[in-house]
Amino acid sequence: MTLPNVAAVIVHHRSYDTLPGTVDRLLAEGVLPANLVVIDNSEEPDKADKLKLSLPAAVNLVFTSNSGYGAAVNLGVRWHAQNTKQTDFLLVSTHESLPEPGAVHELQIALQGCTDAAVVGPALVTGVDSETVWSAGGYFSRVLGLPRHRQHKASRTELQSDGHQTVEWVDGAFLMFRRSVVEEHPIDESFFLYMEETDHQQGLRRIGWRVIIQPSSVVWQSSGGVPPYYQTRNIQLFQRKNGSRLQRLASVPFIVSYSVVRDVIKRRGTSQWGPLISGWRAGAALKGEMVSGQPPVIDIVNPLGGALSHYTKALETLLRASGVQVRVHSIDEPSVSGRGRVRWLLDYMELLVKVRRLGHGGQPTQKLVTWPVAGFVDLILVRAICGKSSAVVYHDPKPLVRSIGNGRAVARLASLFPSRPRVIVHSTAAEDAMRELGFGADLEILGHPMLSPERREPAPRLAEGRRHAIRVLGQFKQDRDLDVLQTLATQFSAECDLEIAGRGWPAVDGWKVDSRFVTEQELDELVRSSDVIVIPYKRFYQSGIAMRALEAGTPIVGRAATSLADLYGATSPLLVTEPMNGNVPGQSWSAALDHAIGHGKQEAYEAASVMFQSVVSDWQGWAVKSQVSTRRKYQS
Repeated sequence: MTLPNVAAVIVHHRSYDTLPGTVDRLLAEGVLPANLVVIDNSEEPDKADKLKLSLPAAVNLVFTSNSGYGAAVNLGVRWHAQNTKQTDFLLVSTHESLPEPGAVHELQIALQGCTDAAVVGPALVTGVDSETVWSAGGYFSRVLGLPRHRQHKASRTELQSDGHQTVEWVDGAFLMFRRSVVEEHPIDESFFLYMEETDHQQGLRRIGWRVIIQPSSVVWQSSGGVPPYYQTRNIQLFQRKNGSRLQRLASVPFIVSYSVVRDVIKRRGTSQWGPLISGWRAGAALKGEMVSGQPPVIDIVNPLGGALSHYTKALETLLRASGVQVRVHSIDEPSVSGRGRVRWLLDYMELLVKVRRLGHGGQPTQKLVTWPVAGFVDLILVRAICGKSSAVVYHDPKPLVRSIGNGRAVARLASLFPSRPRVIVHSTAAEDAMRELGFGADLEILGHPMLSPERREPAPRLAEGRRHAIRVLGQFKQDRDLDVLQTLATQFSAECDLEIAGRGWPAVDGWKVDSRFVTEQELDELVRSSDVIVIPYKRFYQSGIAMRALEAGTPIVGRAATSLADLYGATSPLLVTEPMNGNVPGQSWSAALDHAIGHGKQEAYEAASVMFQSVVSDWQGWAVKSQVSTRRKYQS
C-alpha cells in the first residue's frame, strides 16, 4: 500500500543509529520517499556524509541549526509548502519512533473521517516487548492543569481499539496533522523542547479544532519523561498562555516541592534539584519577555481583490511558510465591484480601521498593505490609522495610469512625514524611482511574491498543424508599445497564432484581440498554454504577468531596461536591448522571440528556480525582522 496523500517530517538530533529504522518503517507504511524530509539539527557537520549514506537516496535531507524541536517541525512544514503539493496530511515523527504495520494508514483514515479534527495521535507503547503503554493521549490535572498521559504505564491489553477518541492533547513523538492547519498555525518555538505540542494543540482547540487519538494505531517509542530543567521552565510558558492565574502562580512551586519530597522519601539524592531551580529561573525570565504566547500576526490588507488576488495568494503562502500567522483582508476595486472610486476609498479606510482594532487582542500585529489606494498619501493615512507596525507596497512609483496622490509634490511631503510605514518595492527600477522621490532609510526591496514554479518537461515538437501560441496578457495601458506588436505581426503571423487578452485593448493589426476582463482561472490557463508571452511595455517597474509566467515555466519577451532584468538578467537573449554607442548591436524583438520559441522554456524554468529561492529568502528575512520590530514597538 502507498500513501500518496501523506507527507512526513522526521526531526533528527544525534541519533544516527535509530534514524534509519524510523525512515524504513515510514517507507514500509507507504509514505513516498519524495514526500519524506528529515530535518537534521545535530550541528555535527563531520557526520553529515554518514547521515546521507544511511538514508535512501530519494529521501530528502535538510540541515539546520538547533533551535529546538518546534523550530525543526516548522522548518519541515515550510519545506513541504515549497516542495510538495498533492498531500492533505502531514506526519511528524521523532528520530526513534517505530510505527507498527498499518499505523500510519489508521491515522489517515481517522483524520479523513473526522473533518473537525486538526491532529491525531496513535497509542504510544514502550519497553523491550512493546507491551507497556506510554501514552493514549493526554489530559490536564483538575486543579493545577498539569499535562498528564492517559493510561500511562498500563498494559497494552487495556487499550481500546474501536474508533477514535477526543482528548485534550496528544504526544508529539508521532502525530498526523491536517496539513492546511499546521501550515497556517505554526508551533511556538519558545519552548525549545517539550510541551510545545501540548501548547500548540490548545491553540487549535480554542479556534474550534478537535484533537483525537486512534488507539488502533500503535507506535513504539523510547522516552524517559521530561527533564527537570524543561519541566519547570516550560510549564511557566505553557501556563502563561493557557492556564488560570492560580495555575500560573502555583504550578512550579508544586512541581519543585513534590519532586523534593519524593526524592527525600525514595532517597534519590539531590541531583535533580539544581536543574529544577535553574528551569524555574529561566522560565520566569523568559515569561517576563513574552508579550503573547503566539507568534506575531501579519495582517495583509489587499484593496485590489480582483487584480491582486494571485499576488496576495503568493504573498500569503510565502509568509506562512516563514512561520508566522497570516490574516488576509480584501475589498474589490471599482472595476470589479461596480462601485465608484469614492466608495472604494471609504471602504478602504473602514478596512484599515477594522484591521487596526484586530491588533488589540494581546498580540503584536504587522499590517501590510498590498496597494496604496491614495498613492503617497497612504503613508500618512496608514500610519495614522494602523500605527507604527505597518508597511505599504509600491508597485508603480510613477504610475502608468494617473491616480490620486501620486504627484512628486505629494511624494516629497510624505517622505518628510515622521515615523511613516516602511516602504516595499519589488525591483531595482522601482527602488531607484522611489529614491528620486526622497525615500531612503525605510525603503526595502523584496522579490515580487511568487508561488513555487512548476517543473515542466522540455516541450515536445509541435504536432503537425499546430502553431505556436504567442500572447500578450493584461489590461491595456498607454505605455504599451503598439508599434512593436505590429512589427512582430508582420514577421510571425504566418507561423504563429498571435493573441491579446485583457480589458481595454484597441484593435492591433495582425493580432486577435479579446478586450474583455479575463478571470483568474482563464488567465492561469492562458499563461500555461502559451508558448511565449510578450510584454510590450516601454517602461514598467514590475509585471505580475511575468511572475505568473515564471511560475508556469512559460518564457517571456520584453525590454531589458525594465524589471525583467531582475528576473532573467540583463544579458538574457529573451530580453530586448538597444544598440550601444553604435558599435555593440542590440537584441531585436524578433531575435528575442525566435530564441523564446526555440529555447525559452528551459531558460524560463532555470530563472524561475533561482528567483523563487531569492523571493523565499527575502520574505522569510522580512518576516523575522517584522516579528522583532513589532514586538519591540508593542512593548514600548
